[in-house]
Amino acid sequence: MALTKPPLVPASPGQPLTAQAWNEVLSGLSTLFDEVNALGGAALEASVGVEGTPVAGAQVTAEPTGDGRAAMAIPPFGARTTYLFVGLTSGPWRIHVAAEGFAAETRDLTLPHEGPLVVELVRDGVAVPDLFGVGLRGALAELAGAGLQIDLVFDTTGRELPKATIPPEYDASPVLHQSPAAGAVVDPVATRLRLVVASALRREPVVTMPSLIGLTLDEARQVLQRLGLQVGTSTVRDVGSNIFNG
Repeated sequence: MALTKPPLVPASPGQPLTAQAWNEVLSGLSTLFDEVNALGGAALEASVGVEGTPVAGAQVTAEPTGDGRAAMAIPPFGARTTYLFVGLTSGPWRIHVAAEGFAAETRDLTLPHEGPLVVELVRDGVAVPDLFGVGLRGALAELAGAGLQIDLVFDTTGRELPKATIPPEYDASPVLHQSPAAGAVVDPVATRLRLVVASALRREPVVTMPSLIGLTLDEARQVLQRLGLQVGTSTVRDVGSNIFNG
């Protein structure tokens, strides 16, 4: 609560102090002590992590179960990986930890408390694996193993690929983008992932063109047909007459 400043009446030398004035001074001092005590001087570090990795972005609050005021921890900053409470009073406290994608946790403790409070979070869903650079066939197998389902698969040209029967030429096409992003904790029942993969390279058959000089049209046609080629429109000219008439 806010401090209330008592009426301060100046006194002259030799003037007696009334009981009312003295009681007002005592009341003000008592309120001041209560407020200062409520501020507290204890500090507490809270280590919040999952599988040994610190979790940033959590909301860590302290609720007094005795005297004191609720407080919010200072989040990690700089090289610090723990959440920090300052100005807590000695006595019993209840620490609440909430982070998106994780189940909420509560810890009871009494201050002063030796060492940091360690809170290990439990995922409230499935973490999306990092699929960047993984071939499409392998990426689909990894998602299936994690219990995650695919919504759509596109290549870089915008072509939608069938999820059930991936064209063989796309088996090794690396994943270039995924949604949700890697590390996101999602509900495996409600969430469907989308992938963008590299376009498959299609190799066209290449034939070395043979020399047809000196062959008749029928002979040239037979040579080309053996190579899988077909003769299109052909024009017959009398080369000799062209030369002499030119």
